[in-house]
Amino acid sequence: MQIITLTSDFGHQDPYAAMVKGTCLRADPAIHCVDLTHEVLPFAVSQAAYFVLQSYRSFPEGSWHVVMVNLFYSAQPSLLLTCHHGHWFLVPDNGLLSLLFNPLPAKIFRVGTFNQGFRAVLDQVHHAITSWTAEPDPTGWSERVDHTEERLWLHPVTQKDWIRGNVIHVDRFENVVVNVHLTLFEEIGQGRPFRFHFRPHDVIERISSHYGDVSEGEPLLLFNAAGFLEIAVRTGNAASLLNLKMDDSVLIDFTPV
Repeated sequence: MQIITLTSDFGHQDPYAAMVKGTCLRADPAIHCVDLTHEVLPFAVSQAAYFVLQSYRSFPEGSWHVVMVNLFYSAQPSLLLTCHHGHWFLVPDNGLLSLLFNPLPAKIFRVGTFNQGFRAVLDQVHHAITSWTAEPDPTGWSERVDHTEERLWLHPVTQKDWIRGNVIHVDRFENVVVNVHLTLFEEIGQGRPFRFHFRPHDVIERISSHYGDVSEGEPLLLFNAAGFLEIAVRTGNAASLLNLKMDDSVLIDFTPV
């Protein structure tokens, strides 16, 4: 292990983020800790999944991605560990894995529970890192599980002629990211014309290649660097101007065959 990325809803001014980083370094001083973000909205599991999906492939295989969002989601919270395409993910069992991967990875392990508070979370992070450093196969030091919490309702709903998605992130420019990936758009659309409904009487009917592809003040659609559909306004703030917020529903209608 050389790199650990950290994602949380703690906020950069909160000491909890530094405590997680210190725990990682105490477990292995050779680790390089990278802060993806600690500004995930409180309890916003779907937003955390988007941040991780957007970034993890940019890191070398063998990296760990530690997500500390909505930790105390139940009376018996626990941490899960899994590997996907050479990357390791240490996350709460709060449905986050079901948002990251569909289907889920074949092998998922429960590292341990932490119902005694945040210090117990740190103990489990330390245990996972030190145990994996000594033995990279978690089979010997954790429990393999066949069932995890799911949040499949946050995935887009599809039929042969439409996709219904949700807003999963609003960036600092107020560009609005929807949980519709390019691969899904192409799979359902099959190159057909479409109408993107983002308010009851407002539609967009084409995909732009960049933010300057429309007149100033006009809304546009594009697929961002992570492959997710994004709603923007040229030199404007889409979320405010279009009255869009987290979890709002959007609809893409394709011309029937």
